[in-house]
Amino acid sequence: MKFVLVYTLIAGAISALTAPIPGTSLLLTALEVYMIVHLSKIQEAKLELKEIGYSAIALYGLSTVLKDAALEVLTFIPVIGWLAEVIVAMLFVFFLGMLANLYFSRPSRKGRDLQ
Repeated sequence: MKFVLVYTLIAGAISALTAPIPGTSLLLTALEVYMIVHLSKIQEAKLELKEIGYSAIALYGLSTVLKDAALEVLTFIPVIGWLAEVIVAMLFVFFLGMLANLYFSRPSRKGRDLQ
C-alpha cells in the first residue's frame, strides 16, 4: 500500500508539472508500467518480459481511452482543468496500483511462479 501511495504522489507531481502541455500523459503510462513491475517484485511474483509487454499495451490502450481522453480535454480548461487533471491522474494510478497489488499478492499467483 505504501508503494502505491508513493507512485500516486509521483503521478500527481508529473501531472501537475505537465498539466498545461498536451500529450504528456504518456509519462504517466510509463510510470504505471514501472509501478506494476515494482509491485510484482515486492510481492515476489515472477513477471516475464512478455507479461510486461502485454501490460504496457493494455495500459496504453486503457489509458488512451479513459485517462488520456479526459486529461487532454481538461488541458484546455485553464486552472480548473489542470487541477482536475492532477486528481484524475492520481486516482487512476492509485486504483491501478491497488489492483496490481491485489493481483500479485494472490496465493495462486505466487504458487504458480514459485514452481
